[in-house]
Amino acid sequence: MLNKLKFLGTLYIYKLQGRLGLKRWDIMPTINSYYRDDFRKLNRNDIAVILPHCLISSKCPAKFSKSDGVLCSKCDLCGCGKIRKAAENKGYQFYISPSVGFTKRLTRRKNLKGIIGVACDYEIEKGLHSENLNNSGVRLNGTRVKTQGLRLHVYDCVDNHVDWEKIEELM
Repeated sequence: MLNKLKFLGTLYIYKLQGRLGLKRWDIMPTINSYYRDDFRKLNRNDIAVILPHCLISSKCPAKFSKSDGVLCSKCDLCGCGKIRKAAENKGYQFYISPSVGFTKRLTRRKNLKGIIGVACDYEIEKGLHSENLNNSGVRLNGTRVKTQGLRLHVYDCVDNHVDWEKIEELM
């Protein structure tokens, strides 16, 4: 019960900070901690590692699929190929998403129960305002999913960077 109150209190303060125009802290460790036990109980086949398109190289030769997003070609121009290999070796699905809207539709189409994701502050804030995040998971297009995530340190949609090792730790 105490863990639930801490989680809900943290969400409330985070949202209040945004309304007041105050700088927010990284809420992802709180979310990860709260959902971790339930997330670990999920079947890996029902979990996807979903990376944002901003992590691919501007020289990336990958193609785009309307149903699966950016199709990583494992070209080694960025860390996405390494993460794709690690995800697939561990039994997770892997996608590179061009948008939050695409991720929501992908979640429903693939019947995902869990997501390991990466997002910038802007997308995290947008998601918290548009989706219902509570003690039973994040509601994405009518589907309840457990998440584990990592926050990007900058908001830049081209050639962005992330701590690739931390993504592997989440897996």
